[in-house]
Parts: sequence; structure tokens; C-alpha cells
Amino acid sequence: MKRLMLALFALCLSAGVAAGQEPIVELKVTPEKAAFEGSAWNKPIVIKSQDDAAKHFGKEALEAIAKKVDFKKQIVLVFAWQGSGGDKLEYSILESFPEQVPFSLRPGVTDDLRTHSRVFALRSNVKWSVKAPR
Repeated sequence: MKRLMLALFALCLSAGVAAGQEPIVELKVTPEKAAFEGSAWNKPIVIKSQDDAAKHFGKEALEAIAKKVDFKKQIVLVFAWQGSGGDKLEYSILESFPEQVPFSLRPGVTDDLRTHSRVFALRSNVKWSVKAPR
């Protein structure tokens, strides 16, 4: 009985992940340089379609996005900014329904100017926000 329950739990968990039920997933893609002009760590680019994504990503990145994102159920946030090499963009998932995902920046302390980008797929019903730097 214990094995059956564990098997059912594992099946439900994998089915939820496969169906895109995660509130947020980081995508390992890099936007093109033009994305840095229209974005900042606190003003991400919101992408709602593959056509929108084509404005900010190259061919390989677009293919990766097409494989991982269902634009009928998800949006993509592109954070692209310049700052200290030690800058860290962080997020947390607040327990609520729908989930809430606040993003915040932990600024680096070095004076080296670097480009940073982070790309996330969020379920369409997830509420997201940007908080002031820590």
C-alpha cells in the first residue's frame, strides 16, 4: 500500500510538471543586445507570443523557447540590465492561489560594469512584481 501511494504521488508530481503547472521556470537562453535597451532589472520585457519573442532572441534561443513555453498558458519575463558583476536577481514564490512571485535585486559591491540577463516563464495567472533593491 505504501508503494502504491508513493507511485501515485510520483505520477501526479511528474504529470503536474509536464503539464506546465510550475508557477515559474528559468529558461537558459540569452536575449540579443537590443533587449538591454528596453529592459532593466526592475522593468522586465513581458513576452506573450512567439512573435514577440522573435524581437528579442536569436534563432537558437527561439527554438529553445518554443520547446519549453506554451504561450497559451505562460508568459516570458526578460530581465536585462547593466550593473555590478556581483548583482543577483532573486525571486520567491509566495504561497497563495494564484501564486505571487516578487523579484528583487541584491546589488553587487564591485564597480565593474557587466551585462546581466535572466529569462523566466511564468504561468499566465501568476501575479509577479518587482521590489526595491535590498
